[in-house]
Amino acid sequence: MGSTHCGVSVGADRMMGRVTSVHDGDTISIGNESIRLASIDAPELDQAHGPSSRALLAAMVLGQTVTITFAQTDRYDRVVGTVFKPDCSHVNLNMVQEGAAWYYEAFQCEIDFRQRQDYAAAQAQARAARRGLWSADAVAPWVHRNSVDAKVPNSCPNGDAASL
Repeated sequence: MGSTHCGVSVGADRMMGRVTSVHDGDTISIGNESIRLASIDAPELDQAHGPSSRALLAAMVLGQTVTITFAQTDRYDRVVGTVFKPDCSHVNLNMVQEGAAWYYEAFQCEIDFRQRQDYAAAQAQARAARRGLWSADAVAPWVHRNSVDAKVPNSCPNGDAASL
C-alpha cells in the first residue's frame, strides 16, 4: 500500500482537486485526469441503478475538493484511487454502504485485510437493508460487461486469506 490517509491504508501517491465531472458511479474527473474509484464497481449507465449510482456519486463529490490516494493506473490510463472528502469521508466505501456499488472482490488483494472487512461489512449491511441496487435482483456490472462472473482469489500474495 504505502501510506495512510484518514486512518486508511492507501497508495503512496496523492492528488487533490475539485471534481469537475462524474462519468458514472465509479469514475470521476479532476480537470483532465480521470479517476476510477478503487475496490468498487458501480452499475453501468445502461443498467438498472446505473443513473442513480452516478447521481449519488455526483451529489457526494461534484464541484467539491477531494483527495485521491493511489498506487496505479488502469488499462485506460485512469488513476485507480481512493477518494476522500476534506472531512475524511471515504467516498468509495460510502458508495457501497449506500447500495450504489458493489465491493469489487476480484481486486481485494490490492487492499489490506481491514479494508476488505470494511467493504464486505458495508455490502452485507446494504444488502440486508435492501438499499439501492440490493432492492431488486441487480446484475453485477462485470457480468453485464463480460457475461461471466469475476474470479475472486482465495488467497493474496501476502499470505492472508482473501475471502471473508
